[in-house]
Amino acid sequence: MNRAQQGFTLIEVMVAILLMAVVSLIAWRGLDSVTRADQHLQASTEQTEALLRALNQLERDISLRASVELSVPTDETKTPDGLAALTVRSSDTKGFRLEVIRSAAIPGTGLQRVRWWLKGDDLYRAAAPARARFPLPAAKDGVLVLSGVSDLQVRVWEADKGWRQLSGNRRDDPLGLEIRLVRQTPQGVERYRQVVGPLR
Repeated sequence: MNRAQQGFTLIEVMVAILLMAVVSLIAWRGLDSVTRADQHLQASTEQTEALLRALNQLERDISLRASVELSVPTDETKTPDGLAALTVRSSDTKGFRLEVIRSAAIPGTGLQRVRWWLKGDDLYRAAAPARARFPLPAAKDGVLVLSGVSDLQVRVWEADKGWRQLSGNRRDDPLGLEIRLVRQTPQGVERYRQVVGPLR
């Protein structure tokens, strides 16, 4: 009399192990794909946030520019000749430079100089201490605001001619600014455009 079979045969166990291995491999690859996508998205989000912070700070500096004629008295009780609240320079050789005389972050503390410039592939910002009288101290000790900037060009708005490229020239108190920024990121080349104005 044959006894009833109990348990699994060796072949059944091997087939079950093989199926579990295949399912585990598929699950691992799916999880790895999700993890990579999440890391890619997180890196892209951080880069976008850094760019938006830089552009928002630049726009805030410009929007807080001072009306030099009405603002801070000098030691001689008159405004220095040739002083502009907003000065911009740009060239084809990464010569972007923006200088702003703006209201200080704390109301009632006077004005401060803020300077933006491009050095290599890095965008820097420097802010001088606020002062209630002219001359205002120079902006020194820049802080890295944005890296990976391969190109930054500025155009200014002229009432009769529209948008004009600076091409190495300097412009004081333009009516509007168009900032074009090209940035190298791990995701590829990204291009941005921001228009600030009208400024009067």
